[in-house]
Amino acid sequence: MTREKSSWAEAEFKDIDLGDQRLNKRAVLLAERLAEKPTASIPNACGGWAETAAAYRFLAQEELDWRDIMAPH
Repeated sequence: MTREKSSWAEAEFKDIDLGDQRLNKRAVLLAERLAEKPTASIPNACGGWAETAAAYRFLAQEELDWRDIMAPH
């Protein structure tokens, strides 16, 4: 069995706890996408419409605060 190499974002956010594993994964993916294209808009940084919509849903979470995302740092 081969284990995939962790990304820098997975390592950076390994201790993130946004109250839902799906939100944790979305935070990692969004960080990766935005870092790959730092000057791009969210739609241009994401890999298609579904990922773009998921990014906007993530950012629209009223329960989340920027401090929740920065806490693992």
